[in-house]
Amino acid sequence: MGRDISSIRIRRLLNLAVFLRKKGDDGAEVGDIMTHCEYTNKRALQEDIRLLREEYHAEITYKRSFPPRYCLTYEGEFLLSLSLNMNDITALSLGLGMASHFLPYCRNYCKDLWQKIASLIPDALIFFGEMLARTATMENPVSGIKPFVFEAVLKAIYEHEVLEIEYVSPYKDRQPKTHRISPYDLFFKAHSWYMTAGCEDRVLMFKLSRIQKFSVIEDAEYIPPPDDYNPDEVRQSSWYLKYGDLKHDIRLIVREPMATIVSETLRHPTQRITRIDDDTVELYACIPDLDEAARWILSCSPHITVKSPPELREKVCELADGVLKQNFSENVR
Repeated sequence: MGRDISSIRIRRLLNLAVFLRKKGDDGAEVGDIMTHCEYTNKRALQEDIRLLREEYHAEITYKRSFPPRYCLTYEGEFLLSLSLNMNDITALSLGLGMASHFLPYCRNYCKDLWQKIASLIPDALIFFGEMLARTATMENPVSGIKPFVFEAVLKAIYEHEVLEIEYVSPYKDRQPKTHRISPYDLFFKAHSWYMTAGCEDRVLMFKLSRIQKFSVIEDAEYIPPPDDYNPDEVRQSSWYLKYGDLKHDIRLIVREPMATIVSETLRHPTQRITRIDDDTVELYACIPDLDEAARWILSCSPHITVKSPPELREKVCELADGVLKQNFSENVR
């Protein structure tokens, strides 16, 4: 786009593109466009449509109906008219930095987007935003993910496509297995990207980094999520990843320094922290799976004691016993 295009015309172009978008496949009558977008003559409208086609690669068709219409069939590159302050730039720079970290294959896209934004804002805000992007270090490790897998899952969710995936789980025989799935949702948790999907009349969870191959099944019927499916409930019900009915009430005695660390972080929506004394708190939560909680408790040893239920205490002891056997066996090399 030429630098001599005025901000007034840019706003008019944006208004025109948005109006045509809202009119959908039927398009908009020329008279309505003239009125809504405040054109004084048809020549100015035709020039703006030409500019959207040539500079922004928009596909706008002219329908010789009565009355005649214009129809936007492809938007091309987006037009934006933004008023940004320092807080906006802060949010953008940090958001792009986090996107680069959690989706490494998007790093170049994020860099290009920032360069586009930087070309439109004052130098002082550019410096401030870039400084924040450099200082916002992200230490959280992220499991590797194949770019084409992530994009395929996004497309399948949006377009209701059925995928056939080759998936390798670290449990049981660790052999690739084929699943036909209807993807529902994507989320990031415990260092990795996951999706929920309909599979064999159930809602299952898959780790994207474990998908080896995939293909789109063109003639397969997409299975919509059950009526009671709620992606927020699925994500929030788990202590880490295993979701389901909240059926296990756990009470843990937590001593310093874990008492402070646990109190600082909401690990589960049902979590309640009760202060016992200066060095100790009690943590309550209702969770769907005890195995994950047991592994977390062991990782925090010796600062956590299981108060209830007894089954959780037994699981922690079994894990601890396994650690002792693995590390103090005569066969350890």
